[in-house]
Amino acid sequence: MHRLLIVGAGGFGRELCGAARDCIGYGTDFEIAGFLDARPDALDGFAGYPPVVGSPDSYEPGPCDAFIAAIGGIAARRRCVSLMEGRGGRFISLVHRTASVGPNVRIGEGSFVAQFATVSADASVGRHTCVFQCAVVGHDASVGDFAHVYAHCAVGGGARICDGAVLYPGAKIAPRRTVGAGAVVGLGAVAILDVKPGETVFGNPAAPVA
Repeated sequence: MHRLLIVGAGGFGRELCGAARDCIGYGTDFEIAGFLDARPDALDGFAGYPPVVGSPDSYEPGPCDAFIAAIGGIAARRRCVSLMEGRGGRFISLVHRTASVGPNVRIGEGSFVAQFATVSADASVGRHTCVFQCAVVGHDASVGDFAHVYAHCAVGGGARICDGAVLYPGAKIAPRRTVGAGAVVGLGAVAILDVKPGETVFGNPAAPVA
């Protein structure tokens, strides 16, 4: 049995902690042991959570420890993952029991598939990526590493969401389109064309922000 430590005790960490109680650890049995956060008082005023047991800057992984990052900012998420992996930390993926995961789906380590999300047949989700509540990743689509697909997004069949891209709630990506690395698709935007790397788009149809 592994001790799951959630890296980040902010709002996302508390949300993930609640969901983790009803998640399947992909290939790993676990119990929730606590949080890692640079702020030892991060949970002050919030009842019912396991404790902050250390900081990701200094925590030394034990043989039964497993980790998942709950940090919204992509750069900060990358940094914390790199720190823990550099000390031999092992990250696991969590898939909520209400999620629908199709045949031949591949989910990378450290990723989170939330309540009522769908990852359809032959799709792939990269490492340290989040697919949030009620989001849909269509058949044969791919979501890269360190990406966020927020609640109620729809990624069409065969679409490609590259590393570090962020789809904000309600965004829609047309089938077989590409959202480039580090791109941002805004709240409710509908991308019917490719989105360039690093580009931010909003609207229906989605257009770059000047």
